[in-house]
Amino acid sequence: MDIRASLLNYHDDTMRITPLTALPGVRVDGELDYRGMITVMAALSAVRRDGGPACLDLGGLKFIDVESLRALDIARRKELVQVVVVSEWLHRVLTRTGWPTLGPYAIDIGLAMRESGVRESLAP
Repeated sequence: MDIRASLLNYHDDTMRITPLTALPGVRVDGELDYRGMITVMAALSAVRRDGGPACLDLGGLKFIDVESLRALDIARRKELVQVVVVSEWLHRVLTRTGWPTLGPYAIDIGLAMRESGVRESLAP
């Protein structure tokens, strides 16, 4: 069994990871807790190229815990990951709590807008 393929097409009862098509990175849908963050970081390691950061699309998240946010912030500061999209609710949480910046990123403003190809782009 190819471990890389299983990391890039992972799903369980709370989370799904799929590869991005245009960038070296992954999209995470569902709920992300610290246990799941270990799997996400492994998937990001599997797609990193040329020593640059892997891209992470969090537009499909419905939940993220504080430990996962801390892990993302540390990985971003170490240039291991670049968050490229966040869900609208996550953007609100990040800006209202004054969380360290994970951007610049685009804000996923919903399925109807995504299907039209329109995304609002902001950096916190």
